[in-house]
Amino acid sequence: MARVSRSIDVDVPPDVFLRVVQDYARYPEFVPEVKAVRVGLPQGDAVEVTYWLDVKLRLLDFTLRHVVRSLDRIEWSLVRGGEFMRANEGAWTFERTRSGGTRATYQIEIDLGPLVPGALEKALADRALPNMLANFKTRAESVRETMR
Repeated sequence: MARVSRSIDVDVPPDVFLRVVQDYARYPEFVPEVKAVRVGLPQGDAVEVTYWLDVKLRLLDFTLRHVVRSLDRIEWSLVRGGEFMRANEGAWTFERTRSGGTRATYQIEIDLGPLVPGALEKALADRALPNMLANFKTRAESVRETMR
């Protein structure tokens, strides 16, 4: 099981970044690996989201349950992982910076099963995470005016 955490500073307030993270249906527009998304009906502060992710070898689909714990934290856990994902838990946390922006931290704990060694899981997560965070930063800063 791989555990990875990274932070990025974004030039938008935390509430704007939170809305970008919660706009699951638009992920295919700015996260190239996400090919499609199906967002379930909200259940209180939770929603189940099914993702179709292109991992170069094949298209994986899995479902995560996202729960808003507060205006500065969204957590998720695996509902259905298919044959290649046994665990996927994590959280986004948001802190206001002195400049009025956001320090966004993404933490993930993932287990892709016995066919993928733990060292490879960690390497994949470590490599993919900076690009994904950069995609979220670009998206948030490009839509900030329309989300105020």
